[in-house]
Amino acid sequence: MEPKVGLIKKISLIVLAAVTLLTVTTSLQAQAATPYYDKSINQAVSYIKTKTSKNDLDAWDALAVKRSPKGMSSAAKKVFKKRLAAKFKSLDGHYAAVDYERSLIGAVSVGVKPTKYEGKNLVTGIIKTAPKSNAGINGKIWGAIALSTANYGKTSTKTVKTLIAQIVKAQNTQGGWAISGSVSDVDVTGMALMALGMHKTYPGVKTAIKRAESMLKKQAYHPSTGDFIIKNAFTNQANANSNALAIAGLSAAGINPETTFKGKGSLTPIRRLIKFQKTTGQFRWLFGRNTGALHMSTQQAAYAMEQYRYYRLNKGSIFKF
Repeated sequence: MEPKVGLIKKISLIVLAAVTLLTVTTSLQAQAATPYYDKSINQAVSYIKTKTSKNDLDAWDALAVKRSPKGMSSAAKKVFKKRLAAKFKSLDGHYAAVDYERSLIGAVSVGVKPTKYEGKNLVTGIIKTAPKSNAGINGKIWGAIALSTANYGKTSTKTVKTLIAQIVKAQNTQGGWAISGSVSDVDVTGMALMALGMHKTYPGVKTAIKRAESMLKKQAYHPSTGDFIIKNAFTNQANANSNALAIAGLSAAGINPETTFKGKGSLTPIRRLIKFQKTTGQFRWLFGRNTGALHMSTQQAAYAMEQYRYYRLNKGSIFKF
């Protein structure tokens, strides 16, 4: 009987070892399959949810949380709904195009109909204000993006076509965009690419995207550091915001920033962006400093990497709901 018992024990140990090995292997495979930027996104979103004052939460925070790998919990959605509604009410009826646009993006991020938002039709508001000259290039870019989050009817579609045409026309001779002046701005160019990337079949869009990509390669990207900087623009210093919006724009337009814009050694635009992140999950604006709009830097870095993640997963724009 003893040899038989010993054999059973031996078999049990072999089975246990096999199960343990399988568990460890599966765990390692899961870790290897998780993209390195997912960790950075999750840390940034965790910071937004746990460290940002509730009074400071806005539409961009809601978007970043919604599009993160873990998504938005029902508890977080409840908090965001309340805060976004309060921010909209605080405008006290004075709405510029960008106010309607930002509010619409926030509304769809928390699952609220933008056509019936706090007694206002945000879609109609954008249609009436975004195409006007006083809306500026920002108003046109975000108007096109906001109205493209879903199908809001024929008038909305017509307005999007008008806005996209205006954006294409506003592209400068260098191939970029700017708030004003003739010098391209990385941030605005990235935003424009996010809008154009949602409408590649529209007249002039593919050509505009190619020109913008070329401009970013020749004038903005610095392979030695992995940063996107244009001298004499808003800032001459490497910053997370410009890097983030360049990444978001390129990814939204179907261009892989990791392979198209390679840096020194293993450096890539996204790996460089992550170097701006602190251990808390928050992103610095300027490398190695804690000055500037860190809230905005964290938001933009998070949704830029989310847009790259969407590109890799063939999911299109993070703004398409």
